[in-house]
Amino acid sequence: YICPQIHAFRRERLDMEEIVPSMVDYQDVLYDTSQFDVNSIINYRIENSECRIFSREEADIFYVDFFLGPLAAAAWKDSHYLSNAKGRWTMLFDYVHHVMRTGQSPLPESFDMRQDDGDGLIKALDVLRNLPDSKEWKRCHGCDHFMVSGRIGMDFKKMGGILSNKGTKGLLPPQKWQNVTFLSIEGDSPSTKSYPFFTGIPYPGHIHPASLSSLNHLRKLISIRRKQHMISFVGMPMRKRAVAIDQCQKMPDSTCVFMPCNRKADSLCKTHGAVTVLEVYANSAFCYEPHGDSPTRQGYFDAISVGCIPVVPDTKSFDGYGLHIYDATKFTLIASDINEAVEKINELGKEGYARMFQNLLEALPHLVYAHQDTGFDDAISIMMKGIDCKAKKRQNMIFGASNYSAVDAVKLPIYC
Repeated sequence: YICPQIHAFRRERLDMEEIVPSMVDYQDVLYDTSQFDVNSIINYRIENSECRIFSREEADIFYVDFFLGPLAAAAWKDSHYLSNAKGRWTMLFDYVHHVMRTGQSPLPESFDMRQDDGDGLIKALDVLRNLPDSKEWKRCHGCDHFMVSGRIGMDFKKMGGILSNKGTKGLLPPQKWQNVTFLSIEGDSPSTKSYPFFTGIPYPGHIHPASLSSLNHLRKLISIRRKQHMISFVGMPMRKRAVAIDQCQKMPDSTCVFMPCNRKADSLCKTHGAVTVLEVYANSAFCYEPHGDSPTRQGYFDAISVGCIPVVPDTKSFDGYGLHIYDATKFTLIASDINEAVEKINELGKEGYARMFQNLLEALPHLVYAHQDTGFDDAISIMMKGIDCKAKKRQNMIFGASNYSAVDAVKLPIYC
């Protein structure tokens, strides 16, 4: 399977009619991307990377290119969670989304979605089960292998560990797969002990610089844009958000603006698309990003990509992204609601805001997905370097080389 070079990354830019006038200058970096496109984006980048090699013996790390959701659904289709159509389609969603976007399936032809042929998929995936027996795997017990999920790690926890079944019957039993790096668009807290442990990678937003010059142009646009609102709140009205929404709506627009996003046909998010949301973010100094169904929202990364400092209720919103975010408090404000956020913003003053804004500009490249290998470290290159560092450190532990400069140690790259 080869990811199509065009549709896998939604290369077609947004229709010019969808781009509001104030965002026209951003058109070269604006794309029609969904958070569930992360598998397609990573597949495309790896397949077209200068770092890709075809010799297993020479490889430093290995990408296990399978969709975790369908694997889980197929392996345990008779489990309680997957015993109904809703449960199955929940886990198959990222796969179905990929097929609808690309027109191609990354799964074997023997897998018949219409017949719910989970057994056919499992039989066709012996290569996955046999990976722990390979010579490359045994080099460090799978520590240099990684898998990616377009779903949040929490989805797999809700299923009671059907990937592992807490034993040997699961598709990815922990006694063999515990050293593998599992990546998802929302990672587990560092204190999480359950298996599999998911390391977070940024939600794919709608901003994708094509080169270093494209990134610098984006930074310039962000730096010169005039902020019309102190803080904004874009999101679906929920009972647990009622207090924050009420606080915002009682303030003048120059202080706080609320844009409701819901599934109704007349919702601005539905009728005007993602660019309208990005416009609100771009026009705001701060963007309130409360918890939704899970601690992190795609809006956290969308806000950063257009120069809006995110405001979150606690550190749970970013503490699962150890590869990409080292000190989020340098460019993220923590406040429980809108009133507290406004108080803290006023306490920051112009100098405090300028400092956080500069930190945001420095962090931005690491949190967006570029089109290809570029002259800067984007989300994918940071991800690959992090996995490589983890693998080499693990190999040194296996070799018993505590001193990385030892003759028998694996040399650590400078970025470790």
